[in-house]
Amino acid sequence: MEHIVRRRFNPLLKIALTANLFEWYEFSLTAFMALEIGRLFFPATTEKTALMLSFSVFASSYLVRPLGSVAFGILGNRHGPGLALKLSMIGMAVPASLIAFLPTYQTAGYLAPGLLIGLKMLQGFSAGGEMPLSGYFVSLNAADKDRGPYCAWVVVSGFLGMLLASGIVFVLPYGATLVSRLLGTAAAGHWAESWRWPFVLCIPMSLWIYSLRSSISGTVDHEAHRAIRARPVRPLIQAVILVAFMEVLIYTAFVWLPGYLHSYLGVSAFDARLTNVLTLVIFSISMVLAGYATRWIDASNLVLLGIVSLVCSTYGLFVMLQHGDFSTLLLAQAAFAVMGGCLVGVIFVVLPDLFRDNWRSFGMASTYSFATAIFGGTAPVVCAGLIKVTHLLTAPALYIVIMGVLAAPVAYRVCVERRDQRRASFDAIGLKRQHEPSSTL
Repeated sequence: MEHIVRRRFNPLLKIALTANLFEWYEFSLTAFMALEIGRLFFPATTEKTALMLSFSVFASSYLVRPLGSVAFGILGNRHGPGLALKLSMIGMAVPASLIAFLPTYQTAGYLAPGLLIGLKMLQGFSAGGEMPLSGYFVSLNAADKDRGPYCAWVVVSGFLGMLLASGIVFVLPYGATLVSRLLGTAAAGHWAESWRWPFVLCIPMSLWIYSLRSSISGTVDHEAHRAIRARPVRPLIQAVILVAFMEVLIYTAFVWLPGYLHSYLGVSAFDARLTNVLTLVIFSISMVLAGYATRWIDASNLVLLGIVSLVCSTYGLFVMLQHGDFSTLLLAQAAFAVMGGCLVGVIFVVLPDLFRDNWRSFGMASTYSFATAIFGGTAPVVCAGLIKVTHLLTAPALYIVIMGVLAAPVAYRVCVERRDQRRASFDAIGLKRQHEPSSTL
């Protein structure tokens, strides 16, 4: 196991949590404001096409994440994590803040979407490896009884950023109306365009997080350079499949769904965003509870439970969404949140154990970033494309179910392997005790 001095755990955990908060806040803004961004940065078109174009920009930022995870991983090995964390923070913060000052298609033509895509790709590159490596670090350095809760909080921190973005987008129209009444549209000038405000918030948020990171001293991880006895392919495949299903679920059921409810099902923007905010609260609570549950239930069993329950119920939940009343929308999304929490809340307990004796940090970062790039960031585009091709509003459910059918056998295999490892460990402890000489006074 990679050794890190225990006394440094708490400061670095705080830094990892805040880093995930910023990362998910900005990326979620692009998703929650997808319709507005599609209208502002592309030629006039229908709402559905604008939504698809906007999520294509969203997906572009994820396609370069694997490259970023490799680059910052090498940088961290050679010069210590301090420099890597500081540079990745700058690389995420600068593009996110500059989006607030971009021209729109109406004023700059195709230069506007070109600049937007360039900034999102730069940000995606810088964000590569941020979440998986922070989860990997916490998982391998937390005490056994705290491992599940701490790993859950690493993930929850990102969803708190998503929740913050969802809440800001929810109140944005009311804030814009208030500013217009107080100052008037002419007096407000450039900042009457309320879509810029959430991105401006990235500036103070990034400065605060960078101030936390500036106190990190660079320490090179020499353990990463030691020879590794074996590099089996199986854990890489297992991790990619599990993360792929998780990312498809997250970006379909929690990121893309508000736009789907409004643009495809005709739900009011107010109801779509309010149910999303409430769902993210339920999701966060569910993940924390799942993390604490690992003190009594093995994390791999919770992962398997979450996957199987989602495979069995996802199609029915999408059918429920077609009814459109507020209580039904919230109930269906809450069900996704509870079942998804069993999987997402403990994923960083399960994945690091696949790599601790073989690929280590590289295996964790590369598989997580690859699966996120290919399946996570593209999930909204795939779902929209499936609806367009099949003319079925429930087509996204089929995508989740198919991915779940692939992930369930992998989760079961991981459960069996972890159970066998525990038995072998208990047998070794028992055998050692049998051979220990009894002490006599």
